[in-house]
Amino acid sequence: MAVTFSLTSTGLTTIDFTSATNFTLIDTQYTPIVVTPTGDGSIPPYVTEIVPVMIREPSADYLANQMHYLADLQKRAAEYWVDQQQAVPVWLNCKLDGETTGRQALVKAIHFEWLPRIHPIYRECAIGPDWLVATVLIERHPYWERTATRTFPNATPAAAASVAYDYTATADIVGDVPARVNAFGLRCGTAAITMDRFWLGIRSVGKHGATAISGFVPVWEAEDGTNADAEVADDGGGTEPNTASPGGGSGDYITVTPVGGGTDWDDGDFHGVAHIDATDVGYTAGLDELGRFLWLMRAKVSAGEWQVRLRMGYFTAKNFYDPVLVDGTSWDYYEVANAAVPGRNMQALDIAHVTADAELLTAIFIEAKRTSGAGTLSIDCFCSIPIDEGFLKIWGGTLTNTTDMVFGQGPNEADQTIWGTAASGFTYDVVAFENENFRLPPGDGRIYCVYARVGSSVFTDQLEFGESAASNATPAYTERWTGLRGAE
Repeated sequence: MAVTFSLTSTGLTTIDFTSATNFTLIDTQYTPIVVTPTGDGSIPPYVTEIVPVMIREPSADYLANQMHYLADLQKRAAEYWVDQQQAVPVWLNCKLDGETTGRQALVKAIHFEWLPRIHPIYRECAIGPDWLVATVLIERHPYWERTATRTFPNATPAAAASVAYDYTATADIVGDVPARVNAFGLRCGTAAITMDRFWLGIRSVGKHGATAISGFVPVWEAEDGTNADAEVADDGGGTEPNTASPGGGSGDYITVTPVGGGTDWDDGDFHGVAHIDATDVGYTAGLDELGRFLWLMRAKVSAGEWQVRLRMGYFTAKNFYDPVLVDGTSWDYYEVANAAVPGRNMQALDIAHVTADAELLTAIFIEAKRTSGAGTLSIDCFCSIPIDEGFLKIWGGTLTNTTDMVFGQGPNEADQTIWGTAASGFTYDVVAFENENFRLPPGDGRIYCVYARVGSSVFTDQLEFGESAASNATPAYTERWTGLRGAE
């Protein structure tokens, strides 16, 4: 198989280090760089490839042309790094003789150094020998990428409090580090509504065990737990089938109704509402629930204001999270905790000494107090968004079934979220977002997503993933490697 080792950029002359016509690699003196992946999903520092070369010099003008080609690539790489409107990068392309397919790495900077030689270049006499010796220093992204992107599959999951998108439905992610998300599209699947907020988390098989996807429970229904007060009751069942998510308990949600003579919900103290154990929501193996999560509570009040806070951990958990104010009379999501499962250091007490079944004692304790008015508090469920492998939050857009939300990430990790519509040509606007390592781990995986309208959540709303026709974007991802790609 042919060897590829070159610097390329669209519209510029390629410098091929494997040719014998300009910059020729001295391969006996070249050592490739291989980076070490990080444990937190961040990108390692850029690396510098030291490429020793010989440069053919049949004439001074020929040599000048070769240096001009290099200068063009140096300038393009520098522009790409400082100007976001320069959209054409420089790539270092590589494929060894035994590799089936090539790979490329983004080039940040190119430096050049002449090496000492017997016959200097700058002199009035003849050039001398046909070849000069130099070093090209290529500062590049630590990871290699595929030379062609792969397309996300299209899917429209059934409406739910939290939906799962199988981005590996057509193929698992290959590579040895997470893949870059070139463009990821969302569209509202329900007519005549506008979606505004999205919480997305990635869950893969690689980090928490072989059943980390199939056994993971993304929604903890409040009515499946145990009520802690006489004034807390499950809804009778089915009274709000289109706006509350049904669980396995006796109703669709729980409601705190102060009736007097019992708990004083207005006395300024927090009081127990209910607790939900891991076994209540269907967990049977402790490993499936492990991870770090953003917990969202779906709740509403009939009037006035309530404050709600959680305790999380094992059955006797005493760690309190900051309370949230619930004052909306429509179902809506509230960010109530950023908490890991289990609530202990697994390196200090590992599974070999504390059985995995201990994690089934993980519980959510709900506490509340009424701070204004005379209304009731209703709690539907808690959604756990995985944030330890990749997390994306988007808000402030106007997503309908004729517009698309597109999140994209460049090869230099620059990221952006926009929405577009085809109503009057292609128009775009920037949308606020928060991104924490939103990249796709190797292997099988899912994206869990919770979404809502402006100020409310309706259980029957649907969300579409994948093709983004209105914005004229093609949702795609690019897999990455630390070193050799091989036959993947």
